[in-house]
Amino acid sequence: MNSGKLNHILSLKFKHFTHLFILTSLLTFISCVPDDPCESSSTRSPASSDNLQADASCDSPTDPGNGDGGDNSEPLPPADPGETNQEALNAPWKNTNTAIVIDAYQGNPINWDQMASDERVVGVIHRSSIGLRTDTKYLERRRIAKERGYLWGAYHLGYTGNVRAQVDLFLKLVDDDPDTLMILDLENTTNGTFMTIKEAAQFMDMVYERTGRIPVVYANHSTTKMLNQQMANNPLFQQSKLWYARFKSHVTDYPSGIWPNYFLWQFSSEINCSRTGSCLYNVPGTKFDMDVNVYYGSESDLRLNWNND
Repeated sequence: MNSGKLNHILSLKFKHFTHLFILTSLLTFISCVPDDPCESSSTRSPASSDNLQADASCDSPTDPGNGDGGDNSEPLPPADPGETNQEALNAPWKNTNTAIVIDAYQGNPINWDQMASDERVVGVIHRSSIGLRTDTKYLERRRIAKERGYLWGAYHLGYTGNVRAQVDLFLKLVDDDPDTLMILDLENTTNGTFMTIKEAAQFMDMVYERTGRIPVVYANHSTTKMLNQQMANNPLFQQSKLWYARFKSHVTDYPSGIWPNYFLWQFSSEINCSRTGSCLYNVPGTKFDMDVNVYYGSESDLRLNWNND
């Protein structure tokens, strides 16, 4: 074989090897790209948490908080209570004049000393009960939170069936404490597991009859829309406050109806927060799966409105 033909064959083999190497490298890189958790699931598994949010929107935290509350300290503009405040739907936690509240259940660890370093965290809402079961951490954490001066709230995760027994358990845990914010947590009201809207109305009636107070209603986007359709003429829902769950930075389709504005907005949780702590807001002393809420107002405003009137 002459040298010219040999060089031609070697050149072809080299080009083939180069193309094969590039293709292999590309396939290896693609296989190493992690799955996007926002595409794999939009709701929490009951195995990981009893505090579920159906139809949650996943938002990439391009401007994560770090516990210092963000970079905006402009005074909050006054809002007409009868009209939806669009500014309150535009990442309000970045304004250092807003107050932060966490909500937890027995599976969430809390380092109270570390959390105290964030002065914007002024309230703790804890699951008191789920159906006919008591949260094992509720009483202990109520004592700690109140000793440390935090506003305290109790949420009952409603299950379908035996509403009266659930009210009995919830009120026993609240223990007639006028300073405890009472909340009914409504999840997927149509799946046969969680409390239906009809049962929620019964729960609200029973609590009001026995205490004279109206629970705050916790609902995600789709449940809020259903409540607007079915409970618009219910006097207790009309007078209640909304704790709105929506896991994104900006909301352009807030479901105004019964509630022109939210009372609290649950904007961050394990649904849109990575294990590395790249979250919309990081509360010191808590992990990525801690639910974080914002009140569009100051601490003093929140203390004045922390009630079930």
